[in-house]
Amino acid sequence: MAQSNPVVKVLDVCKVAPMPHTQNSTAQTSLPLTFFDVQWLRFPPTQRLFFYKFPYSETTLIDTILPKLKHSLSITLQHYIPLAGNLAWPLESGKPIVQYNEGDAVSLTVAESKANFYQLSGNSFREAKELHHFLPYLLASQTRVPAMALQITLFPNAGFCIGYAANHAVFDGKSIAMFMHSWASICKRDGESTLSRELTPIYDRTIVKDPSDLEEAYLNGWPADNGANDRSLEFQDMKAPPDAMLGTFQLTKANIESIKKWVEAKWQEKHTEEQALIHPSTFAITSAYTWVCLIKTRKLTTKKVHLVFSVDCRARLEPPIPSTYFGNCVTGCILDADANKCMEEDGVAIAAGVIAEAIRGLDDGVLKGAKEFIPNLFSRLREGGLVISIAGSPRFELYKTDFGWGRPSKVEMVSIDKSGAFYLSDSRDGNGGIEIGVVLKKHETEAFASLFASGLEYHQVHKS
Repeated sequence: MAQSNPVVKVLDVCKVAPMPHTQNSTAQTSLPLTFFDVQWLRFPPTQRLFFYKFPYSETTLIDTILPKLKHSLSITLQHYIPLAGNLAWPLESGKPIVQYNEGDAVSLTVAESKANFYQLSGNSFREAKELHHFLPYLLASQTRVPAMALQITLFPNAGFCIGYAANHAVFDGKSIAMFMHSWASICKRDGESTLSRELTPIYDRTIVKDPSDLEEAYLNGWPADNGANDRSLEFQDMKAPPDAMLGTFQLTKANIESIKKWVEAKWQEKHTEEQALIHPSTFAITSAYTWVCLIKTRKLTTKKVHLVFSVDCRARLEPPIPSTYFGNCVTGCILDADANKCMEEDGVAIAAGVIAEAIRGLDDGVLKGAKEFIPNLFSRLREGGLVISIAGSPRFELYKTDFGWGRPSKVEMVSIDKSGAFYLSDSRDGNGGIEIGVVLKKHETEAFASLFASGLEYHQVHKS
């Protein structure tokens, strides 16, 4: 956002530059894109909100919170210099680069709002468009787009929120989570600039190998299908439905274990001995349960449904690359299932089986079939079946993003309103549960909430 409106009043739009370069800084001033990055070109920015309860006056928020956040941000950017730069496409280059020039800085909007902090940061369904007031935007041209923008909104006597818009072609969810944890760590330690090893980014692009020439396939894949200018960095024009509603649901650790036992019992009843030996992961159970609830909510008439999820490749590559590698290092998986079977009584077991088999298939090579990912995705979209994707990951541990004033009271991934994805996150209480964010049309919200709640009772193994 750039201008005041009835919901927010803009107090300042400033630029925060990295602290002056030191010999200890690990960051580079330009980064080439890898094939992992170019597959996200023109994909709309990832947008998240972090809400923090801090029931103090406007004066305290402005005099205490803001200076610490700005100062620690500048220090953090010393380690993450590319984030102060831009994704650019030089005329002489066949692909874009991430480029930082002296004087570049992150755009930071500071605003205040009298909106209901507790309603905005709650779990019940809210209009997605209401949350966009608290998010920054990335202004893209054909040849240049910022890596990131930030907004801090103050809610006097309630708290504050931090919103970001992140260019997915520059970094993936793991990398942006690492940046947020780094910023929070430095802020909490009053500007102490050192970072732990698990928060220190590695920028070495030579460790990413591309023997199958995936880069060329990805660079050519998107324009052929969307008709965009080959060299444009402008984002795809994905719009959220006008009545898009965001809601948050929880699966406790006990819920997940209960569903897992139910699924394993169904597999033993109906499936092969080989499948009965597979133990479904928390990811498979959570994703299957949510996917089936969404399929039933929409009362589909199509024969096939499709699920798309990302896989972190860092530990799965041969040889593996460090977990702190900064940039994109994910590949996509597309699953197909029978819509009618997913809506039957044992639909969650069927969906979990499809997901578990796909995860097991990654052992054959995480990039096997990666060249066909974009064409396969578009072919399914053209077929008209329901394609749902999964965003986020509990492994990002976003609820541990503590700037010194406690854990977030809520972390919201708002950008799913455009993609139609559901997102997964760790839970605020840290007890092993999973938080699930969904986006639905207004008339679908009650049906989904009812299915989600009633399913928890149904998917239990009842002892005889």
